[in-house]
Amino acid sequence: MSTGSFSRPVPADDAPRSVARALVELAQRVEAASLPPEREFARLEAPIEPTDLLQWLRGVPAGARRYFRDRGAKVEIAGVGCAVALAFGEHDRWSQVAPRGGAVRASGWFLALPFDASRPRDSAWMRFTAQPCVLPELELRRDGDAHALAVNLTEQSDRAALSERLRALAQPAGPCVVEPALVRQPDGTGETDWMRAVRAALDRIRSGALRKVVLARTRRYTASGRLDPVAVLSRLAGREARGFRFLVEAGEGHAFLGVTPERLVLRAGRMARSEAVAGTRPRGVDGVADRLLGESLLASSKDRREHELVVERVREALAACATSLRVDAEPRLLRLAYVQHLATRVQAELRAGVSDLELVRALHPTPAVAGAPVADAIEALRDLEPFDRGLYAGPVGVVSRDGAEIAVAIRSARIDGDELTAFAGAGIVEGSDPAEEWRETGHKLLAFERLAT
Repeated sequence: MSTGSFSRPVPADDAPRSVARALVELAQRVEAASLPPEREFARLEAPIEPTDLLQWLRGVPAGARRYFRDRGAKVEIAGVGCAVALAFGEHDRWSQVAPRGGAVRASGWFLALPFDASRPRDSAWMRFTAQPCVLPELELRRDGDAHALAVNLTEQSDRAALSERLRALAQPAGPCVVEPALVRQPDGTGETDWMRAVRAALDRIRSGALRKVVLARTRRYTASGRLDPVAVLSRLAGREARGFRFLVEAGEGHAFLGVTPERLVLRAGRMARSEAVAGTRPRGVDGVADRLLGESLLASSKDRREHELVVERVREALAACATSLRVDAEPRLLRLAYVQHLATRVQAELRAGVSDLELVRALHPTPAVAGAPVADAIEALRDLEPFDRGLYAGPVGVVSRDGAEIAVAIRSARIDGDELTAFAGAGIVEGSDPAEEWRETGHKLLAFERLAT
């Protein structure tokens, strides 16, 4: 029987295997491998059978797990351990060693940066900002339908210890326990304090000091036992199909995670894409109500004004790095599970030599999460917000030699043992109503509120 003119046998070395078998094979290859020179790393990779990355990640030891999935679900990466931890930008000084016989896919560096690097850190965030750019020791990756497991080796790798860890991971994981339910506690930022902060922000806007400021608030939940961050992320993802999914673990029992709608920048070679996401309405209870809410958002002069501030800043930021630029003529509706936003796409062809660090510095923070003018808005937030945002609303994603996908870490929460602190913000401009902005942040917190029911 003919198999077709484009078919060919799959070599045994390229045949997908179970994760357990791939771990044992990689352990053997690690034992036999030569370590690369200083500031170089080698990737040992094996194709594997289709695997649920979050389910796999839940079964590995906690403490140094990371995860990122793009909004279109085309690329998904789970990382365990730390081969190298650097300041963002220093990773460009490291080279990936190509194996004998050809090229290998680029390993991804996980990125997580604070919203405001100059603000003094609250103690709860200190552990999260110590490792802003991490090359994981072990990486499980899905590109489309292709899955692979890989180990990153450096000059400092302890091959014997790493091989032992890989063999231990090949053993069957214990059953996942049922997650404890979340119980809502009094809001970290109460409604009275919120109203006071919004009115103070409006005073600054009316004085001409600001055009917009994005105020955030917190909501706290507790559970009857220690929360598993991967399980919480899985539950969030089950309720919000669209969005960038991310997890940053900073020691056992401490994690930052979320499902965010907002891209900061996507880079593929010298092509870069960003977007403006600002202006919000809730989703309707039925199709008619949903359409009417979307139409009211598109027609709202207040929301269009807020949105245009973000478009203007993203356009200017990318123009400074680009040889050509294309911007959507009109915003479209970005519909999510609980809210819908105005969204405008911006695409650029970058100048030769522009780094991911330069792109992030140019774009972050946008007026969508800070305000306008950006520098003045950040200064105002240090007065108006009584808490350190930490990684909330900061850049989070994966970068490599071939490209980058970096999102803005909103619709997110920090886990500390049995506590979960969720964050939500709203853009304040002339015409904003404090009570309406409070309700908007409530809609944005619904994803976490549903976890408590």
